[in-house]
Amino acid sequence: MPSKVYFIGAQVDRFDYQYSVEGRLEHILEKIDLKKYYSKDELVPIKMHLGNPGAHHTIRPNFVRVVIDQLKRIKTKPFVTDSVRLKAYEYLEVANRMGYNPMSLGAPLVIADGIFGFDSIKVKAGKLLKEVSVPTAIYDASSMMVLSHVKGHIDSGLGGAIKNLAMGCVTAMPRGCDWREGGRGKMHFQLDDLMSWNKDLCTFCGICVRTCPLDAISIKGKAFLVDEKSCWRCGRCVRVCPEGALTVPSSMENFSVSLAEAAKAVLSTFKPGKVFYINFLFDIQPECDCMAMSDTPVVQDQGILLSDDMVAIDQASLGLIAQAQPLPQSKAEGLKIKKGSDVLTMLHGKDSKTQIEAAEKMGLGKSDYKLVEI
Repeated sequence: MPSKVYFIGAQVDRFDYQYSVEGRLEHILEKIDLKKYYSKDELVPIKMHLGNPGAHHTIRPNFVRVVIDQLKRIKTKPFVTDSVRLKAYEYLEVANRMGYNPMSLGAPLVIADGIFGFDSIKVKAGKLLKEVSVPTAIYDASSMMVLSHVKGHIDSGLGGAIKNLAMGCVTAMPRGCDWREGGRGKMHFQLDDLMSWNKDLCTFCGICVRTCPLDAISIKGKAFLVDEKSCWRCGRCVRVCPEGALTVPSSMENFSVSLAEAAKAVLSTFKPGKVFYINFLFDIQPECDCMAMSDTPVVQDQGILLSDDMVAIDQASLGLIAQAQPLPQSKAEGLKIKKGSDVLTMLHGKDSKTQIEAAEKMGLGKSDYKLVEI
C-alpha cells in the first residue's frame, strides 16, 4: 500500500484565511490527529534548520508557529531545536534575526547538543559510518517533529527530510572526542581525514577563511593552513571555493548512503510511529540553508507536504519539483533545464534519488506514495 502524503498547494484562489496556505496547514494538522504520534505532557522537539548569516530562504516563522500551536492544542510541550551549525551562542543570535524566538514561535529554542555542542550519545550506525553521536535533546526525547525546507544540495542533490534528520540530528564534535568518533563530518570525509588543497588552483581569495564557522582556516603568504583539532569537517570551505582548489575525500554515492545510515541511526532512538515530517517547498534554491547566501529559487513555490514516511515525503518533493516550471534568471534557466526534468540532480550533477533509494533499502519508508491534496 502506498504511503499517504498530504499536499497543501501554494496557489490560493480565495481571499479567506481558511483557504490560505497557513489556514490549510492548521486544518490538516487538526484532521491528521496528532494524538496518534504525540502524548499529553510529552516534550516534543521540533527539528529544523535555524538559518545562517547571509541566508534568507528558510521556513517562515508563521508556519512554524502553526505547528507549535497545534502541538500545544493537544497538550504536548514542544520546543524548537537544531544541533550546533555555528558556535551555539552565535547560532541562537542568527535564529533570532531569522524570526525564530520564543516570542514569535510561542515555544523555547534549545540547542540540541548544548551551548558548546558536545552533549550527545553514541548510536550504532551502518557500514560507512559505524556510529554517530545523537544530541541529547533528541536522543532523550520520545518523539519528534521534523520540519524541512526543501532545496538543492551540492553533495547530495536534494536537501529534504532525510538530510535534515541525518546531518541535523548528529553532533559535530562529541564531548571528549574528535569528529572521527561519531561526528557529523564523517558523512563528508570517508576516505581521508582532511580536504585536499591544490596550490596551483588557489588564488588565496580568502572566501574559505570567511566561511569557516570555527575560524579553523588561515592563509599566511602562499600557505593554506587548517587547525585540524578545531575543524569539524563540515565541508563548507570546499563548497564555496570558486576555483575548485579544495576537494573532499569522499564520493556522492557514499555521502548520500551515509545520510540514510545516519537517519536510520537517529530513528533507532525512537519507537516506531513517533516521528512526523513536514516538507516546505517554498523558495526552492540550489544550495543548502547552511551557506552564507540565498540564491534565486529554481522553480515556482509548490506548497507543503506532510507525512509520517520520510522516504515518501522526499520522493513526493522531487515529483512536485519535476513538474514545476523552472524560473527565469535562475540557475535552472542558465542550465536550460526543462519542466519534467530531475531539476535538483541536474543543478549539481549529483543524483538526488540516491539517498531516497538507500533509505528505502534500509527499511525507513516507501518511495511509493499517494498524494492527498488539501
